[in-house]
Amino acid sequence: MNVKTSVVVIEDELDIATSLKYFLEKNDFGVVIFGSAEEFFAAKNVPDQCIYLVDWNLPGIKGIDIIKTLRLRDKLSPLFMVSANIESAQIIEGLQAGADDYITKPFNYDELLIRIKNALSKFGNLKDNMLNVGLKLIPEAHSVMMDGVTVNLTSREFIIFQHLHNHRNAPSTREDLINQFENDSEMTSRNIDVHIFSLRKKMNKIRIGIETVWGTGYRLVN
Repeated sequence: MNVKTSVVVIEDELDIATSLKYFLEKNDFGVVIFGSAEEFFAAKNVPDQCIYLVDWNLPGIKGIDIIKTLRLRDKLSPLFMVSANIESAQIIEGLQAGADDYITKPFNYDELLIRIKNALSKFGNLKDNMLNVGLKLIPEAHSVMMDGVTVNLTSREFIIFQHLHNHRNAPSTREDLINQFENDSEMTSRNIDVHIFSLRKKMNKIRIGIETVWGTGYRLVN
């Protein structure tokens, strides 16, 4: 990186904050640490746009309230909710509050770095791809969320939608979609069409369409 990307870490456990700072600076990020929400909101040295790693269980104002406040005033910066809690209900709550991702403690630092780089890539493409704005995929719950509205899917529907979303710049053939179910002999072209029909009805809630590309397959539109 020619210009260092800034990461704001809001974490009250000093050893964790120090470890994160060392790791991120080693990977050429600039890092600013705050030990509480109050310290963060009172600070004058917060970068205009950056990546946020926010611990849930802070003293005083909780991390989820920081996420809510940040998302109201900053629609673009990647927000990471950090917690030792791995329950799906809390993960969903954090994502619904506005977090882009949910990171569990203890950290796998290599995984954390990949997630940060992925978030940066999405951030860079956000203005060029409006389908991503406000849209979150929640694999743990087989759900899709947009603008605070959650759409619950079956596991098969989620796999199909995820593939269409990941390849949204070009149509996906029925064979492409069948190949996502290597060990599922029940998935045929006919079954794909049935799941697409169901997905279309569910996606109407969040104004995302699935277009039929005649002679080819399907593509997401909004």
